[in-house]
Amino acid sequence: MAKLVQHLDAVVAAIIHLNEAVVENALLADRLAQAHAFYVYEREPEKPIFGFSKFVGYENLTPAKYLAKYKKLDGRNTEIVLSKWFEEVTEGSPTYEDLYEKLSAWLAQFGKRPRGGEKQKVRIMVIRPEFRDANSTKDEDRRLLDLLIAVADKLPATQRHELRAAL
Repeated sequence: MAKLVQHLDAVVAAIIHLNEAVVENALLADRLAQAHAFYVYEREPEKPIFGFSKFVGYENLTPAKYLAKYKKLDGRNTEIVLSKWFEEVTEGSPTYEDLYEKLSAWLAQFGKRPRGGEKQKVRIMVIRPEFRDANSTKDEDRRLLDLLIAVADKLPATQRHELRAAL
């Protein structure tokens, strides 16, 4: 049995490898529509890349190894391991809708679409904030967040609790 990933770097490398390999491998592309959850690497926010757990959740999995073993690989095990570094985006949120649209466009290149329909959309998982590149947060524009914090500090305690509950 293949070994589960041990580090987030291995997952990111596998997502990149999958995106390169799927372009040249029609059999691998055929498997894309079977994924229940996609894991997102946002190296460029406007051009995220996607991977599915059965491929990115195992160490050093090549397309050939994956295609030979995919029936024996267990996506439940990989999803448990990947949950250390990834969190699910809430379906219906603006982030989910944006990523779902980008995922759909990516899959359409291979004549595929996300598994399920309107009632059962795929899960989209993003890297937890604490594992994102420290350099990317350094340059973020925090003005709106700082303003919200300043306004929240001026609210009476009951309204702060209401605000916290609404978030």
